Amino acid sequence: MTATLARPVPRSAGPARPLRLRGRAELPLPAALVVSAASGLVLSLAHPSTNAWVLAFVGVAGALVALRGRGFWSGALTGLVFGVVFWFSLIDWVTLFLGPVPLLALGLLEALLVAAGGGLLALTYRATGRLHDTPWGRVVVTPLLLAAAWTAREVVAGTWPYGGFDWGAVALSQSTSPFAHLSAWLGTTGLSFVLVWLTALAVAVAIERPGLGVGRLQAVLSRLLALVVVTGALLAVPAFPITVSGSFRVAAVQPDSHAGYFDPDYDPTRNLEQVVRATGPALGQGADLVVWPEGAAMYDPTTDRGLQQQLQYVAQSVGAPLLTGAITERDGRTYNSSVLWDPSANGITALYDKVRPVPFGEYVPDRAFWTPFAPDLLKLVGRDYTPGTRPSVMDVGRTPVGVNICFDVVDDGLILGSVADGAEVLVAQTNNADFGRTDENEQQLAIARLRAIETGRSVVSDSTVASTTVIGPDGRTLAAAKPFTTQTLVVTVPTATGITPAVAFGVPLGGAIAVLGAVLPLLLAVLARRPRRR
Repeated sequence: MTATLARPVPRSAGPARPLRLRGRAELPLPAALVVSAASGLVLSLAHPSTNAWVLAFVGVAGALVALRGRGFWSGALTGLVFGVVFWFSLIDWVTLFLGPVPLLALGLLEALLVAAGGGLLALTYRATGRLHDTPWGRVVVTPLLLAAAWTAREVVAGTWPYGGFDWGAVALSQSTSPFAHLSAWLGTTGLSFVLVWLTALAVAVAIERPGLGVGRLQAVLSRLLALVVVTGALLAVPAFPITVSGSFRVAAVQPDSHAGYFDPDYDPTRNLEQVVRATGPALGQGADLVVWPEGAAMYDPTTDRGLQQQLQYVAQSVGAPLLTGAITERDGRTYNSSVLWDPSANGITALYDKVRPVPFGEYVPDRAFWTPFAPDLLKLVGRDYTPGTRPSVMDVGRTPVGVNICFDVVDDGLILGSVADGAEVLVAQTNNADFGRTDENEQQLAIARLRAIETGRSVVSDSTVASTTVIGPDGRTLAAAKPFTTQTLVVTVPTATGITPAVAFGVPLGGAIAVLGAVLPLLLAVLARRPRRR
């Protein structure tokens, strides 16, 4: 009998095995959508005016749990639900005068960007779970990549389209939290990264199921201890030291006028009279600068002789230069400007034009294309402001003052650029009368507070109606006007020199995190699809 050897049949590598995440199974899609919607609402509540900053961790954690184990399109749907609930509850103030159309347009656009981010986060979970299916990979690598991917979506939303909309970043919910001081080291984008990373780490520690046996309790305790140590280390980072160089006395005027562009009682002449009267308490107070809010002078101070006389009268009476918001026209173009009137020169000595006018609020981009979609609404934006190119730092006596107009304060490049250019004090002029008694006022003020900490500069946030506040370089409130009252704050603020790491490196650091957060998950997803060798 002859024995025969059977030739072994080569085993085909076959398709890549489907990913099976260790630990708890991912949520069924209906449950994931419910969790995602609830998480979007919770994250919106972390922002002012509730100031429940701790809810940011709960909202981000819920979003990550809902995305864990999903594919790209399932993750995108989950992210879309999160984005719709988050944005429609966070910025419902845009409907006060303009109705639901702006909210639908802006909210849906931002929700779509969140949907793309949700798909990217889901890919990150899948790819890292397949390539690093170890406790080290799931607890160390995955949270870092998730934080980078989340941050990448925030950066894209803050730059695209038409310059983006920087509102709603996780970091902007933390102006009163014990993590706020990290913004001076990392910038607001870096702070978002750290907060999401810490939350993703907590989710990984909670979900990663330890083995059975005697060592199970020890494994659970060691992971919790590691999480506590990491959190404690972040909180123990010292505040960046502020180099106080002197003092500067500011009179910030809140006229409580009908300054809303869409307010039926809007009257620029009466508003000017009101802000002039409201400046009275600054007389004899030794102010170095009087600040009027955005839009206080709606006539052009470069050409209007009557307005020039008013500015000279006020500035000369107080004995200090006057910084006022105004609308200026030059070379056939219209600008939203801040004008510095010096009584000793009887004229304008510095002028800043808003660099980033608000699309569909201060100008209509591609007007011919968009007008057919909402002709009546877009007709309300009767003039298109031109983006400015002038420097934002003005010399007031011997003190360089950085000037920002309204939503300038949310733009990393603009606010940090003012300090990089030498500003020792920051002024943020705003006209939020169109948003009434909504949360917009408090949200914008919270951003100004975080900017003070980030830059190590005092910030004078001057509003037409609410809430004019003077903030120290450590984020403390030095003085605040009661909302919707006529009040002038005369406050001496510390000036500062030197720059924080956020001013020096915050913008490039945020950009690098965003690039890595967008590219690495996609690259890992491609690698994860390659067949595994047997």
